[in-house]
Amino acid sequence: MSTGDTFKVVICGDFAVGKTTFVRSFLDEDQVLLEGYKPTMGVDIGRKKFKLDEKVLTFQIWDLSGQQSFKSIRPQFYSRTDGVILVFDITRQQSFSNLSLWLEEIFNKTNRIPIVLVGNKLDLISTTDDIVSFQDAEEYANHISSLTGIDTPYIQVSAITRQNNMDPFISLGKLLIEK
Repeated sequence: MSTGDTFKVVICGDFAVGKTTFVRSFLDEDQVLLEGYKPTMGVDIGRKKFKLDEKVLTFQIWDLSGQQSFKSIRPQFYSRTDGVILVFDITRQQSFSNLSLWLEEIFNKTNRIPIVLVGNKLDLISTTDDIVSFQDAEEYANHISSLTGIDTPYIQVSAITRQNNMDPFISLGKLLIEK
C-alpha cells in the first residue's frame, strides 16, 4: 500500500440539504446522527484518512454554509480546492434548480476540478411528490461533465440512514487520483 495525497474537498449546496449530516457520517462512521436542522455558520472543516485501492488518501473536508447570508464570504473557501461534492435535496426541487448558482460560484473560484453530484435524502423519497428524478439529475451531471471535461458522477444517498454515503467520496477519490 502506497502513501497517498491530501486533497481539499469542498462540500456545497443549498441550506438544509443535509451536507453536514452527510459529512459527519463520512468522518465518523460510528457517530449517532441526530435528525433536525442546525445550520453551518460559515464553514466546518474536518479531516479523514481512508484507503482507496492501494493508496491512502486524506480528505480535508470543507463543509460550506448554504445560507445566502454567507454567500459573500464563501468564495475565499474555494482557494486551492481539489474537488467538490455538490449536494441537493432530492425531495426539494428548488435545491436542484439552484445548482446552476453553485456551479457559477465554483467555476468563478476554481480551475477545472472534479465534481461529484449528490442527491441526498433518499430515505424521504416516499414522503413527497416534489421529487427530482434520477434522469434529470443524471442529465445535469452530464451537463457538468461537458463544462469541465471531467466525468461527473451522480449518486443518490441518505445521510441519515448512511445509504451509499461512502460512494461520493470514493468516486471523488478515484477522479482525484486519475487527475
